[in-house]
Amino acid sequence: MNTERGRQGSERVALFPLNAVLFPGGLLPLRIFEPRYLRMVSECLRSDEPFAVAAIIDGPEAGGIASTAQNGTLVRIIDWQQEEDGLLGLVCEGEQVFSLGEVSVEHDQLLRAEIVRRPLVPPQALPEELAWMAEVLGDLLRQMGPPFDRLAVPDPSADHVAARLIEILPLPVPEKQALFELDGAIERLIRLDGLIHLQRDA
Repeated sequence: MNTERGRQGSERVALFPLNAVLFPGGLLPLRIFEPRYLRMVSECLRSDEPFAVAAIIDGPEAGGIASTAQNGTLVRIIDWQQEEDGLLGLVCEGEQVFSLGEVSVEHDQLLRAEIVRRPLVPPQALPEELAWMAEVLGDLLRQMGPPFDRLAVPDPSADHVAARLIEILPLPVPEKQALFELDGAIERLIRLDGLIHLQRDA
């Protein structure tokens, strides 16, 4: 699948709607069984191209056509294996945030989207008063085990802590997407801090 270059820096890539939110640097395990996504994986592996994931706003995750949020993340397949039940197991890594343009439906219901990559954002330092969130994240990642334990890094940035907590905490997908849309990791952490304390006090 040679990524199609469009107008004004846009490109066309396969779009995978998910009931999940992923940031750059995050890991996304997937189990693939639908023919449209098996074709997507084959094309991506053959041409070493990414595909796009975006949170579902309306519609099913499997067996139909879903509409998604306008911003998502390009991901690349970093590992794959045939599982014992015959499904294809993938581990994907988030690369870059994109804004969604025109979406078309191909013959097998695979979505192909025009996207524009958003500029990479320099990481922000983690404020001392929010350092406890890095400790919580490290504990959660180690408890989750492979492949997520590899994301437990020393001296993480505010961006890393915010992104990983949003990805793995059991928050509703619309709440995760709202956090995804915020500008800046510090703002995300402050919002997360409020949500966590609200749940503890409930």
